[in-house]
Amino acid sequence: MMKEKVKELFDLAWIKKYAEDNIDHTDWVEESSEGKRKVFLIETLVSRYQRAYAPGLVLDMIGKAEGFDLVDPYNWDANATIHDELMHWENEINDALNELLPSKGRYFIGYHEHDGSYGLFYEEYEETGRG
Repeated sequence: MMKEKVKELFDLAWIKKYAEDNIDHTDWVEESSEGKRKVFLIETLVSRYQRAYAPGLVLDMIGKAEGFDLVDPYNWDANATIHDELMHWENEINDALNELLPSKGRYFIGYHEHDGSYGLFYEEYEETGRG
């Protein structure tokens, strides 16, 4: 079911080509003594300016926002589990993306660690063998 939703939401052929064509324009970041990674933002799905609205917007985009208050993200009675719900569906979407787009690296959706926007990313990891 999630594979079909991912196919509906994303142009998979374009994503794969765009990620593969551009990942080498991203620098390696040292993660630990065992390896390093590089992450490439493919597309911003929700602007950082949406802040508290982001979880609801993402869930709405994938058709999983029923029962949550998307107008008032601070309605804790309705939205107490919205972040748990988002994490669950992130995992489902990430699994579907990686099954549909076999690659050297992995595709995932999530928050941008530097600006708080929500996007679609491609990541490659390389073991350095030091340690």
